[in-house]
Amino acid sequence: MQSTVTIRDYPCGSGKTTSMIEGFRSDRKYLVITPLRTEVRRIIEGSKSVHFQQPHKNDNEARTKTASLQSMVLQGENIAATHSLFERLVPLARQGLLSDYDIIIDEVPEVVRSVSSKSKVSIEEFYLNTGYMTVDTKTGLVRPTNKWWSMRDDVDDTLSTTILNYANTGCLYLLEGHLFIWAMPKELLTAGRTTTILTYKSEGSVLSSYLKKLDVSVEVANDNQREEAFKKKAAELITIKDIPALSRLSLSHSGQVAGMTNTKYCRTVVNALKNLRGRQLKDVPAENILITCAKDGWYKGGDEKVAGPFASGSKLFQGANWVAKVTRGTNDYAHCSHLIYLYDQHMNPYVARWLEDNSRAFDDAYALTELIQWVWRSRVRNGQPITLYLPSLRMRQLIEEWLSN
Repeated sequence: MQSTVTIRDYPCGSGKTTSMIEGFRSDRKYLVITPLRTEVRRIIEGSKSVHFQQPHKNDNEARTKTASLQSMVLQGENIAATHSLFERLVPLARQGLLSDYDIIIDEVPEVVRSVSSKSKVSIEEFYLNTGYMTVDTKTGLVRPTNKWWSMRDDVDDTLSTTILNYANTGCLYLLEGHLFIWAMPKELLTAGRTTTILTYKSEGSVLSSYLKKLDVSVEVANDNQREEAFKKKAAELITIKDIPALSRLSLSHSGQVAGMTNTKYCRTVVNALKNLRGRQLKDVPAENILITCAKDGWYKGGDEKVAGPFASGSKLFQGANWVAKVTRGTNDYAHCSHLIYLYDQHMNPYVARWLEDNSRAFDDAYALTELIQWVWRSRVRNGQPITLYLPSLRMRQLIEEWLSN
C-alpha cells in the first residue's frame, strides 16, 4: 500500500484519458475506474498493449457485477470499471489484494455523501439505547452490534438495512447526532502500488478536502502555461448571459426543492424558460440545448417521460438535454451550443462540516469546479463557441473572475 496519491490536474478536453490509454504498459497491472460504462468501453477498445476485462453479470450463475469484479481482482486481471463499483472493493483493499495494481481514477470519485437523516430521538431510542449500534465518541464511526446482525430480519421495519450494510463496511459516521455520512475508507484510496486521479481544478473538489482530513500525502501535477492558454481560449469561446426573471429566486438545491411546491416559484421558472426558448433560443435546435436544475424539478417524480414543475410548459422538455450538475467524464453532449445552468451551487453543508472545511473560499472553489466540469460537457471542449445562461449572480461572478485572472 502506497501513502501518496497523485493528481494529474489538467484542463478539460486536454486529452487526459487519451494519454492514459496510450501510456498503458504490458509489464504493469491496472485497475482503471471511470464514471460511465461508455468510457469503460472506450478504455477496453482503445488499449492496444494491455488487455482489459469489464465486470459483468452472469444471469445463469446469478453472479453480480460486484462478485465479477472481485473475482477478476483475485485472478489478477487488468480491469476497467465504473466509479460505482470501485467502492465495492473495500474488503479486498483491506486484505491487501490491490497492492500490486496501478489504480487510475478518471475524474474524482464520490468519496463522501450523506446517506440518511433521522431525529436525534430516533437515533438514541431505536439504535443506541437498545444496543443495536455503537458510535465512536471522537470520530463518529458507527459500528453495528452482533445483536443487530442476529435480529436484522426481525427489526428491518424499524431499523434501516441500508444503514446496517454501510455500517458493516466500517465506512459510516454519525454527524451531529442525527445525520449518517458515508466516507470512502483511506485503505481503498491508498490500496494500490500507485493511485493516480485524472481531473481538473482538484482544489475545489470534495476529494481534495477529504484527503486533507485523512492526512494523505498528495502530489499534484499541473502545467501553468497550459492552464493559462486554456482559460484564454475559454474566454474567447464562452458568452455568458443572465436570465433576469430568475434573479430573485433561491437557486441553491434546497431552494429549488422548496420551490417545487410553490406555485409562484414554478410559474416564474417556466415562464422564464419559455420566453428564453421563444426569443433568444428560437433558432437553436432543441437537441443543442443543455440544461440542469434539480432533477425532480425537470422530471416529475424522477420519471424521465413526464415533465416536472420546472419543465412543464417551458417548451424545452421535448428535445433539450437535461444533464445532472455533477456530470463528468462524458462526451455525449459535445454537440451542445447553448447551456442553461439553473443553480447557485453550494457544497452540502453537512458534508462541509464533517470535512471541517466549510469556509466561503472552499465553497466558492467547489461551485466553480462543478460549473466548469458541467460546461465542458458541451462543444466548448472541441474549441467551438457556446452561450452560457447563468441566472445566479454569484455563479456569473465566479466564472467571470476565473476567466479574467
